[in-house]
Amino acid sequence: MKEIESDVNTVRNLSIYTLFYKSIYSFKDLAKFRFLDIGKTIKYVFILAIIYFLPAMINLLLIDRDFSHLATNFDKDSLVIIIPIYLIFTYVLYSGLLFIKISILAGIALLFAKVSHRKLPYRNAWRLTAFSITLPTVLFALLPLARIDIPLGIIYDVALSIIYILFAIIKTPRSKK
Repeated sequence: MKEIESDVNTVRNLSIYTLFYKSIYSFKDLAKFRFLDIGKTIKYVFILAIIYFLPAMINLLLIDRDFSHLATNFDKDSLVIIIPIYLIFTYVLYSGLLFIKISILAGIALLFAKVSHRKLPYRNAWRLTAFSITLPTVLFALLPLARIDIPLGIIYDVALSIIYILFAIIKTPRSKK
């Protein structure tokens, strides 16, 4: 029991950057992240949303520079106002989609935990899922920037997320009877 308390204290003191780095490769650490505070987890999801949003913003502002879909009824001077509003709205939309994705995948995580006889309340499944989607989210955010189009990419994104969740759940201790 003291080992778990020590792990919880160690995990709570990790920086967001360390959480991000460990979320990419360490299933054991992903399992420990379920004990983090919900505030730190939500902050992490918003930072992940920024990482998810940045390639789309770079593509719009620096590479394509095509604002025709934004400015059909507006003159060029109005774009100074419209583009920041559009970017803020898009970021909020991306954040919302990530929260919905995490919530749905956390429900799937509960099923995996139940089948594998592990005690995992929804709040812990949500936190574990929030960190488990790091690699798929970053990977599928960068693909459009590299001009790589994967047909049905969302299916691969969800499948990779579920694999990460499954391996993280396997690393959680079994519930005692």
